[in-house]
Amino acid sequence: MKIHVISTVNGQVNEGMRNVATHLSCAFEAKHEVRYSGLKDIASIIRNSIRCDATIIFARANKMVYWLARLVALLSAKVWIVCVQRPDEIFTSLNNKHSLKVNYLTLLEEDLSDIKCRSGYRKVRMSVGIKTDKFAPVTMEKQRELKQKYGFAPEKPLVIHVGHCSSGRGLEDFAEICDADRLIVASGMFENADTVKTLQQAGVRIHKGYLEHVEEVYQMADAYLFPTHSAEYVISIPLSVMEALSCGVPVVGYIDFSNLQKIPAEEDAITLITNKTELNDAISRAAKRKKSHSLLREPKSWEEVADEVLVAVRRSER
Repeated sequence: MKIHVISTVNGQVNEGMRNVATHLSCAFEAKHEVRYSGLKDIASIIRNSIRCDATIIFARANKMVYWLARLVALLSAKVWIVCVQRPDEIFTSLNNKHSLKVNYLTLLEEDLSDIKCRSGYRKVRMSVGIKTDKFAPVTMEKQRELKQKYGFAPEKPLVIHVGHCSSGRGLEDFAEICDADRLIVASGMFENADTVKTLQQAGVRIHKGYLEHVEEVYQMADAYLFPTHSAEYVISIPLSVMEALSCGVPVVGYIDFSNLQKIPAEEDAITLITNKTELNDAISRAAKRKKSHSLLREPKSWEEVADEVLVAVRRSER
């Protein structure tokens, strides 16, 4: 099968989308021929849409993607849009006036509740994959060794976050945490200077840029804080939360971001609070529940997710 992937696999604006696109594309390549086009490379998009059996668009569903999908639907035998977030209002409005001849893959069915789908086309829920061999729990002894390796006190709880230091993500909450070491591994993209300044003044350690063995950060952590309130700033099922849970690290988040409740995890693996006054108590309790086994229920590899996606693609209409 020849698969055409439209995405900016390196440096995509949405880090979560970039990761999903990268993981699935690599899994596709193991069994199929994959051709790539950038989101704005019209010549490549036209050429590959004609030559391939199916086109999969990895991008936030917005105005540009709507018109791109209309073009591709004229050329490609099968077209799918991967939605890792709810489509924006402009895409929804345009599509509901003139529905696209495309199928949809979504992390959460409710993200597409407002999207009209043409007869014969489908909305299919896809899973989030995880590299369980990489993001695996470690023993208490290994956890202590890792804390020492990265300069943290072995006996002190460590709270972490992996993601952008950008505005709107609630990372300022790390400045409110008491009686624990705090580490944020930031991608270096979309950095908000005020957010970084606030965190550094509060003594929060920030690692900027690529970290080769990021799994060690999860493995040495006692709790993972996901302080985002709005789904506007993150993908619907955050990969970093999945990776933390896979390493046996309990997660604390806000009930405003209710999607965390939809992650298939053990009971008490995810604690949701209503406001910052509950933060320190929740983190203290979560840190005591660190496990030496994965907290995810029946995790799937990216290869399994890719196979599920391609089963849906093969069955789709033109």
